[in-house]
Amino acid sequence: RVDDEPRQRLIEHVRKAIFDYGRGIVSKAVEGVIGAKSLVPTHNVFSEKLSKFGFNFYSMLMPDFMHEFELGVWKAMIMDLIRILFEAGEIQEFNAR
Repeated sequence: RVDDEPRQRLIEHVRKAIFDYGRGIVSKAVEGVIGAKSLVPTHNVFSEKLSKFGFNFYSMLMPDFMHEFELGVWKAMIMDLIRILFEAGEIQEFNAR
C-alpha cells in the first residue's frame, strides 16, 4: 500500500458520503469505493502531517507474514526451515523445555 494523493482523496470522498450525506459504513456508496482495497474511512495524523514530505505511513508498519500465507502454507514453510537448520547443524536441540 502507498499513502498517496489518490488514496487520501478517496478517503476524503468516502468520509464526505458518510458524514455529509448520511451514508452508512456498509452502504454501497462507501463499501463499493473502499471495500476492494480494504481501506477504512479514518484520518491518519501521520498521513496528514508527513505526506507532504513524501513519507508513506504504511512503511512504518511491520508486515504480518501470518496473514500473507494460508496457515497450512505457513506451517509447511516453518517445518522446512527447521529441517534445513537441523541438517545444516545449526539446531542440535529444539524446544528443550
